Amino acid sequence: MNIPPPVRSDEKYNESLIEVQSRDDIPEAWRGTPIESFIMAQNFGWPIVSTGKVELLIATCIEFRYALPVPKMYAYVIRRASGRVIGSEFSVGYTLSQGVRYLVMIGHNDCGMSKVYEKAPHVVQAFVEQGWDHEIAEEYVSKQAERHSISDELDALRTEYIRLTNVFRKLVIAPLFVCLHDSRLYIPKWYPEEAKNAPDAPKVPAELIRNLP
Repeated sequence: MNIPPPVRSDEKYNESLIEVQSRDDIPEAWRGTPIESFIMAQNFGWPIVSTGKVELLIATCIEFRYALPVPKMYAYVIRRASGRVIGSEFSVGYTLSQGVRYLVMIGHNDCGMSKVYEKAPHVVQAFVEQGWDHEIAEEYVSKQAERHSISDELDALRTEYIRLTNVFRKLVIAPLFVCLHDSRLYIPKWYPEEAKNAPDAPKVPAELIRNLP
């Protein structure tokens, strides 16, 4: 699997992302928080000092071309295909009980989940080689592909950001996008508007909670 070109030269992304060239480009709500420290470490090599008090949760993809720049005892990490937290809400709740107040969710370019149906036959074969019945493997992959597939990385990040701001009303959530070419973090241009639209009511509707996977 190759490293994709920089997002700045990719028409799919270059008009949809805010480049973080200095601390001034970081939204005010994130400054002085572990979110700012994470961005500065990733983009500018600033050292992260672990205090032993964990306040940050990082949710990102299983992508092997991206390595997180964090030391141990600094952050909880959830890595799932496509980086979405769907199905891991309990894990988020656990980290909240341990003092986490900030969530960084990171999407990236060239995500395999945008090609999941194309790769599905290979996934089926991988299960078959592990002893699965072929028909059962096909059924399972078909079901999971529908759940994990995304059509566009930035749109998927946006949808998940909106969903999480509805489920976790007091958690400060920062949607970021990493370029696999150079591991630089960007802010989606849609973020400022969506942040304004985050729900004000402190109570999460019961129906929304009951419908969690």
